Formats: sequence, structure tokens, C-alpha cells
Amino acid sequence: MQIKFLALATSIVLLSTFIAPAFANHMGGHPKLKATQLTVDPLPECTNMFQCNATFLAGDIVTFTGILTDSTGRFVPDVKINIYSFTATDIQLLASAVTERDGTFKTTWKTRFTETKVVGETFKQRISEVLTIFAKFEGDDKYAPSQSGKIVITVKIKDMITVAATDKKLYREGNTALIFVNFIEVEAEGKNIKYGNFIDPDSMRVTYDNEPVQLSKKKTGSYTFVTPPLTVGHHQLVINPTKEGYNNRVGFITVQVSGFFGK
Repeated sequence: MQIKFLALATSIVLLSTFIAPAFANHMGGHPKLKATQLTVDPLPECTNMFQCNATFLAGDIVTFTGILTDSTGRFVPDVKINIYSFTATDIQLLASAVTERDGTFKTTWKTRFTETKVVGETFKQRISEVLTIFAKFEGDDKYAPSQSGKIVITVKIKDMITVAATDKKLYREGNTALIFVNFIEVEAEGKNIKYGNFIDPDSMRVTYDNEPVQLSKKKTGSYTFVTPPLTVGHHQLVINPTKEGYNNRVGFITVQVSGFFGK
């Protein structure tokens, strides 16, 4: 009887030795991992201490800094920290960094819209986007995962307008028209419009009478186009530019050719 009892006790000890840790891992427990605390420093652009509510223009550089410690306050070095943004439908990785010997980290992100909605070919229908951002340590074989508090920021977008003009108002048959095209940065606050610098698009699609053509660059934001010899009627140059961080508005101009010019 004593032998059976001893065998049963030995079996229970062995089961608890091998099964309990496996059960704990299966249930998501971390019996041997040290707890961690991840903190992100407030952004200099924050307007309050709770949610931050900083505002950036698309293309601005945001710098994230912070520190990772364990439950005793000791620094956690040489581990990866990820910076995420999330909306109601999506979570995106923005940037990553590795902690230094003192547990601190630093990384940057170039602000942009996480999703761009396009309406036709005329402009991108996004003026601003609110992002909720947090940092996360995913954990490893020594330390448990942890997540920072949330930061709320707004990313705004600028306008780039396309201005086109001809060297004359009316042309006769056989003439060529010189067309000037300018791209100008614009900021709109309600009814107030502020014109900025001449800027170059990242790319553009240009057609003349529905045929692809190229503009000639003269200087930053300023281009020209010379038409072929004109025929009687109306001819149209359409410019569809794109630039990251800007609403991309299509520009066009019509060249009118009169068959009765000079008569």
C-alpha cells in the first residue's frame, strides 16, 4: 500500500513539473517573465498633458522618445520598441527603435495620411486625419510585453493649386500658343486663404487635346508649353499633378482659335 501511495505521489509531482508550465503558457501566462513599463515622452508640440492633441502638416517629422524599465525600475536595454497608430478599422506600424543601455529609445516618423481617398481626378478629399498613437514592447524570453499610454495627433494637408495662362487671349489659324503653368502652395483656414511658395509636383500627367505631352521646366514651380500650329476651334491643355502631403488639384486652360481673326 505504501509503495502504491509513493508511486502516486511521484506521478503527481512529475505531472505538476511538466504540465503546469505548459498550461500556464497555453493560457497566456508568463510565470518567469519580468513585468515591464513603457513610457513615451510628451511631444513638444502637445497642447495638453492628457491626449497631446498636437497638429502637424503632412510631411512634418515627428520625433518619439521614451524609456522601458522593469518592475523594479531597472533599465531594459537592447530590445525593440514599435510605434503604432490605430483607427476604428486599422492598426499601422509607423516606426521602430531599439532601446539604449539606459532603456531609452528615439525614433522619427514622417507624417502622412494613413489612408487617402480619391474623388475622381480632381483632388484628394482629405483635409485632416486624427491618429491615436502608442508605443509597444512586444516582449521576449526574459521580459513581458508592455504598452505606453496613447497620444492623439491631427495630420493636416495643404493644397497645391495649378494656375495656367496663355500669352494671348485669341489666336489665328497657324499660330502657336505659349502656355505658362505654375504650381503654388496654399493653406486654407475656413474662408482665409494663404498663398505660399512655388513648388514642384512629384509627378504630373499632362494632355493637350487628349494626347500626352510634356511641360518644360523654367524654375521651381514654373513650367511652359508651346502648342503645335493651331487650327480653328478650341484646344485644351489639362494638367493633373500629384505631390505627397498635398491636395492635388487638376488645372486646365482652353486656347481659342478664330477663323475670322483680322477680318
